Parts: sequence; C-alpha cells; structure tokens
Amino acid sequence: VKVISVDSETKSEQNDVDRHNKPRLRRSLIISAFIEKYSHLVQVINAPVSSNCDLVGLYSSVHDVGMIQFLVNSWSKWEAMGPDWDSDCCQPGWKGNGPPPLVPCHAAFRRDGIERVSSNVMGAFGYYCTDSLTPIVESLVTELQEDASIICEAVNLALLRNSVIYAATTHPGHHCNFDNFGGYCYLNNAALCATLMQKRLDDTAGNRRVAIIDIDYHCGNGTASIFYRVPDVFFTSIHCDPEIEYPFNAGYEDQIGEGAGKGATLHVPLAPGATWEDYKPALEKAMNAIMEFDVVGLVVSMGLDTYEGDSVSVRKGGFKLKGNDYVELGKTMGSYMKDNFIPTVFVQEGGYKMDVVGEAAADVLGGFSEGTRKAE
Repeated sequence: VKVISVDSETKSEQNDVDRHNKPRLRRSLIISAFIEKYSHLVQVINAPVSSNCDLVGLYSSVHDVGMIQFLVNSWSKWEAMGPDWDSDCCQPGWKGNGPPPLVPCHAAFRRDGIERVSSNVMGAFGYYCTDSLTPIVESLVTELQEDASIICEAVNLALLRNSVIYAATTHPGHHCNFDNFGGYCYLNNAALCATLMQKRLDDTAGNRRVAIIDIDYHCGNGTASIFYRVPDVFFTSIHCDPEIEYPFNAGYEDQIGEGAGKGATLHVPLAPGATWEDYKPALEKAMNAIMEFDVVGLVVSMGLDTYEGDSVSVRKGGFKLKGNDYVELGKTMGSYMKDNFIPTVFVQEGGYKMDVVGEAAADVLGGFSEGTRKAE
C-alpha cells in the first residue's frame, strides 16, 4: 500500500471555523495512523506539486469550466471587495483578522435557463454552491492544486505498479456534480481519478471499464450524476437512506443510470443504525456487481463518517460501524482481488470523528491488503 500525500504547511485560522469539518486535521491524523500502525505495509510518497498546476485543464473532463474558474479566482475577487465585506456572505462565527471566509448568501434557480452566472463573486457563489457549509478560504486554491497532484500521482502509480494507492487529499469531492459543489466538497477527485485511469487505459488499448465504490455515510450524489449516462464507468454507493439523510434527493435504489449508462449505477441505501452485520451484505452486493462489470480499474471513495457517534451523521441516526469493523470492511473488499487484482486508488471523502478517523482509515487499507493475499 502506498500513501500519496504532499508536504503542506497550510495553517490558516480560517480553517478552524466549522465545528464539524476539519479536513486538514483529518488528513494529518490519517497519515500518522498509517505510519504508526502499518509501517510494515505502507510507504508514504510525496507528490510533486506546482503552483502552475492547471486545475481547469485537469478537471474540465468532469466539471464545467466556469465553475472551476470561479474556484480559482473567487478569493482574489472577494479580497478586493474589502474591507467592508457584505456580512451576509461572511462565514458566521468568524472573529479573525483579514478577509473572512466567503459563504453564499443566496441560491440560484435550478438551471432553468433564465439565470446566468454573475460577475459578482457573491452572486457566482450562489450560482455554483449548493449550501452555506462550503466556504471559500485563502488557502483553497493551493490545497486544490495539491489534491489534484496527489490524484495524478496515485493513478500513475496504481496502473504502473498494478497496486493499491491511498490518495491522502485534503478535501472530499463526491458531492460535486458537473456544475455544482457543496457538502464540504469543491472538485470531484474520485471522478477525476476514474477519468485519468481511463485515459491511461486507452493508451494500452482494450478494456477501459472502471468502477467507483463510495463507502461514505452520505450518498456520492455528485459522482453518480457525473457518470449517470456513461456506459463504461460503474458507480455504486452504500449510504444512509436519502429519505432520512443528506443529500436527500439522490441515492435511491431505482436510480440505475440513463441512456447508454442504464444499469451502470447501483445505489444501496441502508437504514440508520446499520451495524457491520447490516453493512457487510450491502458491501458484498456492491463488490459482486463491480466484478460482474469486468473492470480493470477501481476507485474507492472512502468516507469514514459511518463510524458510531460521528458528529455529522449522528444527528439523523448514523451508522454503528466501529473498531475492527473497518479491518473487516477492507478485508471483504480485498478478498475480491485474490485471483484477479485490480489497480485500486482510495480517495478520501468524509469522516468527522477525529479521535478515531485515522485508525479507521488505516484499518480499511490494512484489511484490504490482507484480504488480497492468497492462502499459503
């Protein structure tokens, strides 16, 4: 198992405002847990990062160019509007110095054709963002460039060495569709990972089918949307019932894809309170479907907010996975690779119980590695 990360010293007081989402701390805790618990299995590799990393060029295969450009330019536009920033667009609770984090102060109509994106950064934010929980902060572009570099390096190594890679990104991405972001997500790293895999596989000819399995507590609605009409990317998500939990409007069992992509989407919603005994059959159902799709590349959107007592999920009931369940989760997935290993990239999504998130992530990868081994 190789862990792809970057050396990042991003330390902005803006990053500590949200009481649930601590993505920079989460990444640090996960990497530390890998080193502490599975040093015999893992190698931590730093991805090369350039300040000239072209986010538009990379993500335009899965996102609207205008949305990517908004993310790249929004902070400088917001900063230029000071020092009397509109309080409606300042993140609540901000008490620091300098420009406050930017949050939307309105929502646009759902793409009905009568509205266009505003040149005013406050208006554009409401056009592209789905909530007020996903702020624009000063360090965002640098972190998105780091995440993109991590994904690129992870795909290269996974395919080159036919191996399993953990992409230790800062920000999750599975709630971003083609032209919207939200849910703590800015750009869809799992979607980028899948498309980069396919481009590499195109170079070698033959089968270019890849799969994405999302094991976050919340449905990967953005990823599902991006590939909903795509025939050679299989997407499956195991999540809490969307009648009960965010994102509410996607993740139903009867949503199986459309057009050329019909049958290439599998949602497996579970009731609140699901334990490992409930979760394992759902995972096996998803993995069996992936194997039947005959894929040559796998992306795992690894959310860890399935942990019992996670602060983001517990409000609606949450799941009750804990401790060794995450080893078993990894082993179950890995067992499908014993006879035919598939290059696999794990991409970090959610996980908000900071006292256990590092160990849970490490256990999934440790279990996955164990599960792939054939009996001696």
